[in-house]
Amino acid sequence: MKVILGCAGYNTRLPSYITKGLPKHLLKIGDKPLIDFTLDKLENIPEVDEIYLVTNGLFFDVFQKYLASKDFKKRIHLINNGTTKPEERLGSVGDIIKVLQDKEIEDSIGIFFPDNLHNFELGKMITKFLKGNSPMLVCYDVKDKKIAGTLGVVKVKEGIITELKEKPEHPESTLTSIGIYLFPKSSLHRFKEYKDEGNNLDRMGDFNSWIVKREKVFSYIYGPEFKWFDIGTEFIYHEALKTWLT
Repeated sequence: MKVILGCAGYNTRLPSYITKGLPKHLLKIGDKPLIDFTLDKLENIPEVDEIYLVTNGLFFDVFQKYLASKDFKKRIHLINNGTTKPEERLGSVGDIIKVLQDKEIEDSIGIFFPDNLHNFELGKMITKFLKGNSPMLVCYDVKDKKIAGTLGVVKVKEGIITELKEKPEHPESTLTSIGIYLFPKSSLHRFKEYKDEGNNLDRMGDFNSWIVKREKVFSYIYGPEFKWFDIGTEFIYHEALKTWLT
């Protein structure tokens, strides 16, 4: 199984006094960069044999230095998506397509966005995905409709996602798809199909809404005993620090 880490954003929502020229994935949570929380977990998943970190030209050198300073057991490939400013970005789906095509990946994949901070146990989730051999989206109840409206809100029946609405104006629930998505080898052709139809490549949520209508997509729901934050805004960053470090 391969893992793709989406790290090609441009920090457009976080103020410079917080980022100080760093990608948000390298912001410190306590004494650790945010991305470490994801990579440390993936290090302990035997089914994951290679990791592909895709970033942009602006932050490529920063990630290169970061990886050189670490001693990870698993092989991590650093990929430059070729863009240098926000208006050139490929989009989250575009970045995934680039990695799949350039690296000729023909294996099950996990897509992780490591600006998500969580304490999920990943082993059982990945084992269930590989046994099922069907797409799977990780879900979490954010308990707040305002937050849910910034994410992909899902309907689930008997473990299967029957509907996903990306950033709905009026969310019907607070159960959401968050930044972990898993696809078997047999579903990888869907990315090219999605692109060839002329669909929006900016958001994974739009792709997930699309594939839910074409394949049986399973949910893996983490309960309230777990913590999860999407570090995208100044408010959430400070909320995460307060909650995580206390």
